[in-house]
Amino acid sequence: MNRKEGRKSGTSDIGKSRDRGPREFKSHLVDKEGDAMRIAERDVVTTHPTNPIKNVARLMKEHDFRRIPVINAGTNRLEGLVVGIDILDFLGGGQKYNIITKDYNGNFLAAINCPVHKIMRTDHPFLDKKANIEDIIEVMTKKRTTAIPIVNDLDERKIMTIVTERDILPVADGFGVTIGEAMQRKCITSSLGMRLSDVSKIMVRNGLRRLPVIREDRLVGIVTVFDVLGFLGYGEFSTERGITAEQILEKTVVEDIMEENVIVVSPDDDLARVPDLVKETNRGGFPVVEDNTLVGIITTTDVIEELYKRG
Repeated sequence: MNRKEGRKSGTSDIGKSRDRGPREFKSHLVDKEGDAMRIAERDVVTTHPTNPIKNVARLMKEHDFRRIPVINAGTNRLEGLVVGIDILDFLGGGQKYNIITKDYNGNFLAAINCPVHKIMRTDHPFLDKKANIEDIIEVMTKKRTTAIPIVNDLDERKIMTIVTERDILPVADGFGVTIGEAMQRKCITSSLGMRLSDVSKIMVRNGLRRLPVIREDRLVGIVTVFDVLGFLGYGEFSTERGITAEQILEKTVVEDIMEENVIVVSPDDDLARVPDLVKETNRGGFPVVEDNTLVGIITTTDVIEELYKRG
């Protein structure tokens, strides 16, 4: 399984020169990061609309990316975005599975070679190179998205970079806000023995990238979109000749692939602990546990929304 959850959860030496105490969020971001083009990675990985879905899945695995902009190969114009959960949707989790049944008469091996434009998001928001950090945050919070492609011009739409939540996540010794104040208390969970086909459907229908696994309200593991895709083999989508992803999802249960050594946080921890853990583990969310009982979940989205609201 890729990218294990169960790494050491202690605080590292990240950002020894960090600001002390809570600060006004917008000013903190502008002072620390500058404008949107300054904080994002310029060498963005892209794909083109006719690239087969299985190749895009392999590209995600190779670069450890959760989303990839889709551009016109000739003009470099942004045409859409494909994210990991779209591929999971295509494999049987949601409406995109209809592509296999309707367009390819149920022929799975033919369907995974279909062009990625069939599952990409053509209405995904984007901004131009003049955008500042506050513009990025506003779009992310209103559209409930974790990544914003940046183009040179709103008309030409030539891709320049992509800004993610992790690029704008502030780091400080303390925000004066607890995790309990920002966390999602009503979190959707999985149980031991649940089939991966059902887990996939829950993730896709609710737009979730991770599901805590519980037994009698006790956290026993966690499973993510990329755990499922990794189990399926990303671009291969089968472990035996002639066995499709759908069949694998039906016969596999969550405890077969879940991560048992889960990094957790407490509702009493300062919210600043989340950015530290994100940088240390490359994870975007953590279960919140109190007295060995799951009480919520906290993600990078929750951190940004809480601090932006207070700012």
